[in-house]
Amino acid sequence: MKLYLNVVEVAIEHDEKFLIIKRPEGKHAGGLLAFPGGKVEEIDEQNEWDILRFAAKREILEEVGLDLKDDLKYITNNYFVGSSNVAAHVIDTIFHCKIEKTDLKVNASAREVPEYYWLTDAEINKAHNAPEWLKKSVQYIRRTP
Repeated sequence: MKLYLNVVEVAIEHDEKFLIIKRPEGKHAGGLLAFPGGKVEEIDEQNEWDILRFAAKREILEEVGLDLKDDLKYITNNYFVGSSNVAAHVIDTIFHCKIEKTDLKVNASAREVPEYYWLTDAEINKAHNAPEWLKKSVQYIRRTP
């Protein structure tokens, strides 16, 4: 029987740009660009009916200091095997959040987010450290009504 690790990511968008983080070295996908997010944790069970959104909002607050006031729209989920010391079967859920009400003052965690950027779709596609899965996620967001 496989056990799955649940992770969440949020494509935070404002003025046609996405908030993109650079993953820390020594972690899964270290040095690559990604949407902010992280693992679903035990504390997220406090919200028994919407655990994934609760986890996503908590992770965004921890990683980039944004207290999301705008809705999180479910986009998709995917599966991969993580590349950590112990290969984990990961289910990754992606949300999209168009910023209208949230204060955009980013206060990135130095431990979790060494760098962050506001990038357009074209800038993401041109970035040398943007993985294909990030580019595909952006394309999927643009196709989702």
